[in-house]
Amino acid sequence: MAPVAAGLVAAGLLAVPAPVQAAGPPPGGAQAGWNQAGYGAGDTYFNPGESMINPGTIHAVRQRWTVALPHSVQSCSRAAEPVVADGRVFVPTQTGIVAYHAATGELLWRFSWQSPEDESTPRLAVSGGLLIVANHGCQSQSDPDGSVRALRLDSGLLAWRTPVLAPVASLVVDRGVVVVSGQSLSDAPAVIGLRVADGTQLWQVADHASTGVSARGRVLVNRTDAPGTAALSVTTGKILWTKGIAWAGQAANPAGNRFYANAEGDALVCLDAATGAVVWTAAGKGSTLIAADRRRVYRAAGTAVEALNARTGAHRWARKLAGDAGQPVRAGGLLYTTVDGGKPLGIRNAASGTRASDGTRIGAVSGGHVVVTGGWIYARKGNTLSGYAR
Repeated sequence: MAPVAAGLVAAGLLAVPAPVQAAGPPPGGAQAGWNQAGYGAGDTYFNPGESMINPGTIHAVRQRWTVALPHSVQSCSRAAEPVVADGRVFVPTQTGIVAYHAATGELLWRFSWQSPEDESTPRLAVSGGLLIVANHGCQSQSDPDGSVRALRLDSGLLAWRTPVLAPVASLVVDRGVVVVSGQSLSDAPAVIGLRVADGTQLWQVADHASTGVSARGRVLVNRTDAPGTAALSVTTGKILWTKGIAWAGQAANPAGNRFYANAEGDALVCLDAATGAVVWTAAGKGSTLIAADRRRVYRAAGTAVEALNARTGAHRWARKLAGDAGQPVRAGGLLYTTVDGGKPLGIRNAASGTRASDGTRIGAVSGGHVVVTGGWIYARKGNTLSGYAR
């Protein structure tokens, strides 16, 4: 892979449509958020700060607004899960990125792709007053180029853009650094670190791939030229430790001192983030749908969701779902379990797995998960986005 072309791209080289401004900014300034997929850099799907929606208040939650997301017949991008910051909800659509008022659903601004048919669904993250947007082209099968953009939260205006010579397969932002990885038939695999403030390349590690999980400044990566797993420093790209075993990173714990990863033979392993030592192994518990709080690890697989002891990996409880399980989300003493096939969202007490709500007021969530923050639940259903609150 050739090095990333660092630095800013002049506005004349990338025509950006003017944002659509709604009347007035969101009130109240900065507030609770969900800054990237999985809540934060650890991909825990756990919001420890949520308190307004809890087992005692979930029955009072109602739909407060819903919006139809922009649509394009010829588009490679699709509607996807939002991130939330500074009183705004940012969501990928088939035409670009839109920002809505978190409490009203009012349109605040819109960033449109120049060629929707050549823009993949982006990965989003918020850091340093910027919305990081990472994706790649769709027209070339053998050599698709990637791109990392930064949009200003308040306006949607382009702050910087850095092209990447390979498609973007993962994104995580930690310690002021954007970490992306990818490969193609024409580009060797690499993990790349860019500075959030201006998009300048800080480091590159060849022959490695990232699943987008960082634990207190350590990014879990895999070797692509031989079996092996390593942890990189997010700020320098330096390899901190390496093991000759292939583990597929899924999440960190909230404290940032453990990784959860899938191992050969369908096992879930807990790793010491500082050394790579195995803390525990749970045979037959591998899953790509993991959430983690301070006491438990929640895994969804097949038509069930299960809770394991975070300290030992021992079974705590399991519950059958109404269909194929989606990504679990943990917030406010509750575990939200999405189910494919148009089934209502399941809402359970995190400690016991008992049902807290049948989720009928929120309904089915299409192909993803809910975002729970600041007393609001945001759910995408097909090409609509809805906000729910008490």
